[in-house]
Amino acid sequence: MTKTPVQIERSPSIESLQEELKRNPKVVKKYLHLGWTYYVQGSYDQASQILSDAKDRFPEDVEVLYALALALKKNGDTDAALRFFRKVTLLAEKMEDRAKSGMLRRLAIGHANVITEGDWNLSHETWESK
Repeated sequence: MTKTPVQIERSPSIESLQEELKRNPKVVKKYLHLGWTYYVQGSYDQASQILSDAKDRFPEDVEVLYALALALKKNGDTDAALRFFRKVTLLAEKMEDRAKSGMLRRLAIGHANVITEGDWNLSHETWESK
């Protein structure tokens, strides 16, 4: 029997993601999907705008704030990015998923350190077995 190649599903278009968001404006994942799509394409202004809208609607959502901070950092707005990375650090500590909490917390601290110190400087955030 001949094997067929695996079909790779096409990513949704920006237009279809925008339509999905219009139909479901109360679903945080719709904002994140569109925001990350813009981010991956290098459209940091658009990513920042969508994620800022998401922040207004979901002000305590750690994933939204982290994605917004990254987009702002890429956009050159390091002051705003730093504020959101610091907020992510605080909110991540309250998350139920401890693995996700730790990961987001360290990433936010690392990005904040890059902005303020020029280095990730996370040695105090990790442990090593001896």
